[in-house]
Amino acid sequence: MGEICNYFPSRDACERIAQHIPQCKIICSLRDPVDRAYSAYKFALYNGLTRDSFERALERAPVITAGNLYARHLADWYAKFGEDRVLVVFFEELRARPQAYLDRVCDFIGIARIDVASLKLPARAFNSHSLMPRNPSIARKARRAINWLRDRDYGGAVDLLERAGLWKLCFAGKFPPIDQQLEAHLRQKYLPEIEALEKMTRCDLSSWKVSSPRVVEMTSRRGQA
Repeated sequence: MGEICNYFPSRDACERIAQHIPQCKIICSLRDPVDRAYSAYKFALYNGLTRDSFERALERAPVITAGNLYARHLADWYAKFGEDRVLVVFFEELRARPQAYLDRVCDFIGIARIDVASLKLPARAFNSHSLMPRNPSIARKARRAINWLRDRDYGGAVDLLERAGLWKLCFAGKFPPIDQQLEAHLRQKYLPEIEALEKMTRCDLSSWKVSSPRVVEMTSRRGQA
């Protein structure tokens, strides 16, 4: 189980970790910055942290894009810990090639590789916010109820309540895709950072520069399998 970590863009956190556990290994899992920003917006909207449109929220809630300057922040971690003790992995690789992703993590921390096929994994993503809430408080309770039922193999009950219209009272349908013009603007904005990150990691991130399904092409770098 992983959790959101806000340390990546914090220079103070980087310095404190280096001070107290200087020999530790750092794993940075990065995601397409536009997708990440929209995901953060959905989280904020779902939890009542904003009621703005995505475009307006980008202006009024800097936390949504905090940490998206990957190359700039990664340079701090490299400087403090050295490239050999900082592993960069990508969310898109986790989705497309989970075994390769996990192999790199296991090799980096020095443990035996784990066979993904041998693991009992959930069929859905935890903490995924695909439905727009009508009311954040009610939506959170409904989502917990859905998860509780599905975790106990009561999927039939979830479907029955859906047919009865209960979930429609809590959610307003799926989040729409990002406006194409806004997405194009954001991709142009992050282009210098993406290209700088390509040079730092020697990875092909060209798929982050266009509006299409994204798969990061990995290449080997010193200290990373």
